[in-house]
Amino acid sequence: MTNRKSIKSIIQASAMAIAVCCVFSTAAYSQEADTLSESVSQQAQEQTEPTATEAVADSVQASEPAANEQEQPADSSTAANSNDDAPTNIAEIRELISFSKVLYTLVILFITYYLNKYVTLILDNISERTTNYRLFIKRLSPVSRIIIWSIAIYIIIAGVIVPPFETVLTIAASVGIAVGFASQDILRNIFGGIMIILDRPFQVGDKIQVGDHYGEVLSIGLRSSRMVTPDDSVVSIPNGELMNHAVSNSNSSALHCQVVAEIFLPATVDAAKVKKIAQKAVYSSSYSFLNKPVTIIVLNEMRDKKFVMKLRVKAYVLDIRYEFMFKSDVTEMILEECNKQKLIPGDFFDTKQQPAGS
Repeated sequence: MTNRKSIKSIIQASAMAIAVCCVFSTAAYSQEADTLSESVSQQAQEQTEPTATEAVADSVQASEPAANEQEQPADSSTAANSNDDAPTNIAEIRELISFSKVLYTLVILFITYYLNKYVTLILDNISERTTNYRLFIKRLSPVSRIIIWSIAIYIIIAGVIVPPFETVLTIAASVGIAVGFASQDILRNIFGGIMIILDRPFQVGDKIQVGDHYGEVLSIGLRSSRMVTPDDSVVSIPNGELMNHAVSNSNSSALHCQVVAEIFLPATVDAAKVKKIAQKAVYSSSYSFLNKPVTIIVLNEMRDKKFVMKLRVKAYVLDIRYEFMFKSDVTEMILEECNKQKLIPGDFFDTKQQPAGS
């Protein structure tokens, strides 16, 4: 799978390099063609003017033979210069799309792709080894990708292709109009990615909820952002949708976050004893962040046509990745202690699993 992705990326880079060279050469060719046509039209005008002058000045033709002889060499020199411009323009176009420039462009794109890949890999490895700075280091990945690709594109245009300034303006205007009409969704996602990086509603490493998807943000790209769910599934969401939908951030760039564990118990159980057991379980868990407050709430709900006690244990974990391990640990200790003290009837969970109306 990795080899296929590498081959695909190489093909895309090659196509990008050829397209860039073709675009610049086409713009230069059209510009040179316009210049050549203007020179030809000027030459035609200059050739028609002497004929009109000869028709009007027949009476003074004998007195000005020397002047007419000087105009003819000037016209012939203008025609010779216009004819010499054509090979020069063709040579400039060939130089603009020369094999060496295409090769240098491909090499720069390949180096940029793998440099970007290895920089991201190095940052990820460093972030996993330094727990306290993991989130900060992971947030450098999207910024580094933008900087590396921007520098590479500038080197290709200003250092390899070196097009005329008029060509750059022509291409910028043409590309802007074409992209504006044909790639509205792509531009919306790109601007959404830039706004996410600047506005920072969430960052790499945060736990967010977007619609039905919840998980840790893996990367923030220009087109889409990726997150991994608790079931280890990677979800890609376009940045345009992230900007138009509500996003819930669990930790807001902090390493710790609040976790809520819910346990359902019989309505007849002693609430005071259960709250003490829950508080003891939170302080006994190795995943708890004890510098933050612990809150235990008791609610009464109707489930399966009977009243039950809903115990909500709200506490903080040391690391956002311990969220579900903390829930499992606390729930296991609470239920085990309640069974030891015989606070839960033996048939409570059996009757709860029966279908409604049986």
